[in-house]
Amino acid sequence: MILKLFFTFNILLTAFQPFISKESPITSSQPEIKSIYTDYPKYGTWVQIPKGTKKITFHVVAENTETILFWLIPTGTQTWTERKLIGYDSRENQTDNNFSLTWNIDRPYLYDHLYIQAIGDDRVEQDEINLYME
Repeated sequence: MILKLFFTFNILLTAFQPFISKESPITSSQPEIKSIYTDYPKYGTWVQIPKGTKKITFHVVAENTETILFWLIPTGTQTWTERKLIGYDSRENQTDNNFSLTWNIDRPYLYDHLYIQAIGDDRVEQDEINLYME
């Protein structure tokens, strides 16, 4: 009886071996922000925007992402509750990894963080850039 069970188990294991040992590609649903850039140059961690600028376009390249949220947050500590959603962009099709927002600057100066949230199927990734107007 034990020998019969051993052979049965061995046959089943051999039959499923191609499925067990074969490496399958893992596709992640984790959003991944590849790059963030603007119309203006970045110096260190800050984007310098010329004084008097009325519009700025933010570009984000992100994979496994359905929607990008663009939040403006004042610099300082514990300012998350003062954030303002200035816009969002959603994926147009399954191969679309490019997101952007053109923001009409509604203030005479900037010294803020632009917080980017990439929203995927069930996860969120975030990154930020710093903005100042000079």
